[in-house]
Formats: sequence, C-alpha cells, structure tokens
Amino acid sequence: MSDNWNIKDILETGVAFDYGAGLVDADQTALSTGFPSLDSACVGTGGKGFAHWWYVVIGGASNVGKTQLLLHLVRKAAEQGLNPGLITMEVPLTGVQRSMYSHLTRYGYTDFLPDNWATPDVEEKIKDLSKDVGNYAQGTKSIMVAEHDGAPSLNQIMEMCYALKAAGCGVIALDHLQLIKQDRGYDIGELATQVSEELRRFAHREKVLVLALSQLNRVASRDRTQRPIAQDLWGGTSMESNANVVVLLDHSLVIRDMERPHLMRTRLLLDKNREGPNRVAINVEANFAQGVWREGMPDEEELWIDDKTRR
Repeated sequence: MSDNWNIKDILETGVAFDYGAGLVDADQTALSTGFPSLDSACVGTGGKGFAHWWYVVIGGASNVGKTQLLLHLVRKAAEQGLNPGLITMEVPLTGVQRSMYSHLTRYGYTDFLPDNWATPDVEEKIKDLSKDVGNYAQGTKSIMVAEHDGAPSLNQIMEMCYALKAAGCGVIALDHLQLIKQDRGYDIGELATQVSEELRRFAHREKVLVLALSQLNRVASRDRTQRPIAQDLWGGTSMESNANVVVLLDHSLVIRDMERPHLMRTRLLLDKNREGPNRVAINVEANFAQGVWREGMPDEEELWIDDKTRR
C-alpha cells in the first residue's frame, strides 16, 4: 500500500479522542484582509479572515488592480506578524520595492524616478529612505520577495514555496499563475490542474496561507459588461475547484474619481467560499497613491453607482 495513504476509523474512540485533543490550543492564525464583510464571511475562522492553511485565488481581468490588491494583503500580513513571502514573476523586485516604499516612507511613487535622485542631497535621501523603512519594520515586520526573471516551471515554484516556508513565512503570495511555464504535451487545462492541485496540497500540508493571482480567460476578459464568475478563471474549473476561496475583482464596475484619479471603486466578488457564504459582493475603494484598500460604508452606496446604472 502507498505510504501516501492514512486510513483511520473515525468512529473508533481513540481516534475521536485524538481529534478532540487536537482542538485544544489549535493554531488560530488568520489573515485579516482589511475588508470586514470579507473577514466575517470566513466562518471557518470565526470571521477573522483567511485561515493559515487555505489556498485562495484572486482573479480578475487585466488592469483592474489585482497586483495592487495582492500587495495590500501582503502588507496586512506583515503588519499582523505573519512574515509574508511574495513570489513575483511579472513585477520585478525593484518594482515591488518602489510600490511598497512609496506607501511606507515619506517618498511618493514618482519621487523614485532616477532624475529625482541625481541631486546634491542624494545621500540624505538614501538615509531617510532607509530610516523610514526601518521605522516601519521596527525589527518585527518582514516582507520577503523572491524574483524570477522569466517563466519558472511548477517544480521551481514549489521549491521556492518550501524555501519561503523554511524561512518562516506564514503567508505566500504568487503574482501570477499564468507565468508558470507549461510543460511539453500539456494543454492549458492540464497545466492549470497541476498548478492548482500542487498549491492546494502545499497549503494544506504545510499550514501556510497561499494567495495566488489568476487572470480570466480571454472571453471573460474581453466582455467588460458582465460580472466575472469563478468558472471564468484561466484554466477553467480546476483552478476554482481546488481553492478554498475565490475572490474576483468585478471589471463590470470600475469607477474612477475624475477629481482624484488615484482612487478607484469596484467590487470584490466572493464567488466561492468553502468556509461560509458565497456570492457576496463587497464595495471597495482602492487608493493607489497610498496602497490602501478599504470597504465602502453603508451610507456611501451612491459612490458605487456608475453612469450606466443611473441611466
């Protein structure tokens, strides 16, 4: 018999006793997302957010803020002492640093243009940047970034997941799944199945929260009039079926504030949730200047009604 199998009679008294004992002092680690409605929908953690052993897929069309939402969650994880690790395959390491540092320090995004550092006071700027980052970290926060230049194989991705786990990361984020290299002979559906099954097994076995970005298929990405659903994820139903939670960015409602172009309003769609209610729509606002996302308040509903709806 294969060593991978673990067979137990769950009606045996000793097995039941072991299960009950395992609930005592169980690890209650969860990532609070910063969206109260999303956290409260996670019944499996008592409404605290994403559990440490979940595999969560965040999907959306291009240019709707997926990467910025992922970085928001990575910052939340750092602030909660979960030591996140980010595997980046699209945004270079320096791009991640620029985005994070512009939100954590006195310097804004455009301040990091090289021309702005070709000044006589550049040494003071470098010292100020280092000081601000150190003040944010306070010796207790960390964000580990693993950069891959090109398309890594699934084996390389899993090796990095285990390396980040060994380095103490309690949350591992991947940006994004479509850049994992396809093996010869596999079509997109088979590759999606391989990727999603491996990441699910890793999260469950190693008790690490895995957050993975996924694009939508081409048909769903082109149609900006329809709300996306989990079955629209790249690779089809296998990507959705392996996830504990699927959160989608609603590209059918993207409202830009013309007076404050750094603000965007959209909806998070909790389309799949093994641990609580699904089909939940949450109004959210992204402040790209500060890297902050927030949930809309009940008395702000009017802000999430676009011109098409008004007509």
